[in-house]
Amino acid sequence: MSGPHSVSRAASLLLFFAFGLTIWVAVHLLTIPVLSQDRVHPVTDPTSLRRLALEDLKYAGAFRLPSTDSNGDSFSFGGAPMAYNPRRNSLFVGTHTGKVAEITIPAPAIGGIDQLPSAEYLQGFADPTEGGIKDIASDGAALAGLLVYHDRLYGTGSIYYDANNSQTLSHFSRSLTLSEKSAGPMRAVGAKGRTGFVAGYLALVPPEWQSKLGGPAITGQCCIPIVTRTSWGPAAFAWEPADLDQPKGAIEAAPLVYYNSEHPTLGQWEASNPTYGGTTQMGGLALIEGTRTALFFGRTGTGPFCYGDGTGDQALANTPGPGGEKYCYDPSSSDKGQHAYPYRLQIWAYDLNDWAAVRSGRDDPWEVKPYGVWPLELPTPGSATRIGGVAYDPARRALYISQLQADRDGYAYRALIHAFHIP
Repeated sequence: MSGPHSVSRAASLLLFFAFGLTIWVAVHLLTIPVLSQDRVHPVTDPTSLRRLALEDLKYAGAFRLPSTDSNGDSFSFGGAPMAYNPRRNSLFVGTHTGKVAEITIPAPAIGGIDQLPSAEYLQGFADPTEGGIKDIASDGAALAGLLVYHDRLYGTGSIYYDANNSQTLSHFSRSLTLSEKSAGPMRAVGAKGRTGFVAGYLALVPPEWQSKLGGPAITGQCCIPIVTRTSWGPAAFAWEPADLDQPKGAIEAAPLVYYNSEHPTLGQWEASNPTYGGTTQMGGLALIEGTRTALFFGRTGTGPFCYGDGTGDQALANTPGPGGEKYCYDPSSSDKGQHAYPYRLQIWAYDLNDWAAVRSGRDDPWEVKPYGVWPLELPTPGSATRIGGVAYDPARRALYISQLQADRDGYAYRALIHAFHIP
């Protein structure tokens, strides 16, 4: 049977079906993550996400930094700091002269160092601050952290030995093109007198955690000389990097975790334990998307704490040294300072729910403890090596760790870049 009523009914059904299809497509498009730094995520409660275990870090292999020079500089004694660039699937990597180059990421391999692939230059070495590091201090300031965020390169600089805690400026911003004159001025971030808590490593906050932690990025610093000016263990502060590109105004940094002499939750400085001690060093961190875990990577001493001149002669241990300080048994370093030989590379794992509790005011930053402290086993061990930088690619779930001085080539001591996959 046909007629105007059957046509009208068919048209109505067609419209109803088209409307329903449109709603279905819209809903499903909203829940498909776009694998870029600007991707859209479904609105979910991240507090119930899984917490990583050491077994979740799957070693994928390593690769070497370029052995050749570029723009008059090289990676000898370099490999820090480091940042991932999602636009080119590449790494920005620094060297001891304070310059930075951009390199490719070859497929990592497992084997002897001579069997590992080498990265290639995408951009040669340049000073990312364009001389601005001198605004921190005329001498003794060095590049400390790098981060790619919204197609810009952000960084930090730190005075290595700031006995008077005089540093105020710490963070800068520039374009991703290293040859372009684009560096902004050094700016102060965070509370006055607390620069030593924030002027180091940088990391992105996963989109699902940004509202709970109070910002899209993390800045922090730990375990540098003059312990009274820095954190006694891993530190993390939430901040907005884009604030650096505003002409004026204070740049806030909200504390999520830190420790100090009044609250030595993880341990005393003149001591040695797996969580914190006077020889602890921090290389960087990554907040792992799709989980509630933040991972810090660094090194700490596991032997008895000793302050003095390092020696490889056990017979000299605890006897007076030439400058009046005693000898400390440490075959890896003859420097005067703190020793706790032997040393190990390790990971501090934190639950982001604990950081969110601090951000909401329920807890204090020094009450937070890592839920895991794990040894970082690499196929290229070395008592003198340490972690120089950490970079994370959330799209490929790839984690890159820079192991300093692991690739010895004549008089050059380059870093090796180790890759991990997190399923």
